[in-house]
Amino acid sequence: MNLGIALEDLSQRASRYCINLNELVDRDDTFPPLRGSSALVYRGTLRREGAKVAVKTFRSGPSGNEATLKLVFRELHLWSKLRHENIVRLLGVTTTFDFTVSIVSEWMAKGDAYNYVQDTSIDPRPLLVGIAHGLHYLHNHPQGPIFHGDLKGLNVLISDDGRALLCDFGLSYLVMSTFSMTVECPRGGSIPWMAPESLDSDWVVTAATDIWAFGMTTLELFTRVPPFHPSPNPTSVMVKILRGVPNRPSMESACSRLTDEWWNLCLLCWNREPSLRPSMSDIVDRVMKDADHS
Repeated sequence: MNLGIALEDLSQRASRYCINLNELVDRDDTFPPLRGSSALVYRGTLRREGAKVAVKTFRSGPSGNEATLKLVFRELHLWSKLRHENIVRLLGVTTTFDFTVSIVSEWMAKGDAYNYVQDTSIDPRPLLVGIAHGLHYLHNHPQGPIFHGDLKGLNVLISDDGRALLCDFGLSYLVMSTFSMTVECPRGGSIPWMAPESLDSDWVVTAATDIWAFGMTTLELFTRVPPFHPSPNPTSVMVKILRGVPNRPSMESACSRLTDEWWNLCLLCWNREPSLRPSMSDIVDRVMKDADHS
C-alpha cells in the first residue's frame, strides 16, 4: 500500500479513540527538538487555547513504513486509555508534519526526572512516590494490566507543580488489548534498567520487569547517574546485570537520602526470581509509609 494512503487510513481509524488535531496545532521549529531513537519532540502550541504542547514527530525515511506507523498507532491506542495524575495526558494526533504522524501531549517545562534531580536540592523521594502510584495504576488498570516496558528517569516528566508523570508508552503492553491492527509487539528497552530475564531474545514485558526497572530508577534518581555507571558499553552492563545487583552507593553520592528502607526496597525489586519481587501495591504501601515518617 502507498505510505500516504496507509497514513490517512490509519489516522482515520485512530480518530475512534484519539482527537485528530490536524490544522489545530502549530509546531515550533525554531527550537532544536529533543531527539529520541524513533522520534523528535518539538515544542508546539494549540491554536485555539494557546497552550504549549509537546509534538512527538516520528522519523520519516526508511523506517517510515506501514509497520512503523502501526506501532505508533498502537501506542496511541494504549495511551488513550490512561487517565491518572501521574501519567502525562495525551491530547491528540496530527499528520500535518513531515509526511508522518505526530503525537501531541502536554508540554512539561520542567523536563524529565533525570535532569530535574541534577539539582541536588531536589529530593527524589516524592517523585518516586508519584512514579509508584503511576505504575500501580497501570498494573491495575480497569481494562486489564498495562506494563510500561521502559521505565527510567528520562521517561518520567515533571509537572509544573512538581509531580512525576509517566510517559513514552511505545514499548508498553496491554494484556487485554482491543487493538484491531495486526502488529508485531515492539521489543527493546534501556539495558541498564532491564531485568536479567529481559536480556533473553524471547523476553516479554511483565509486571516483574517493571518492578525491577522501578528499583533501578530509584537508584538512578537518588544518585543522579544511570544504573551501573560508569560502564564502557552495553555489553559490559549486561554482564554486570547477569552477575548481580549494583553496590549500595555512598551516603554522600545519594545526598544522605538513600535510607535503609529505600535500599532494602531496591533489593526486593532486584530479586533474581521474578515471582518473588513485590507487587506495585506492596511498593506503594512501603513508599507511603516512608513518606509519612519523613
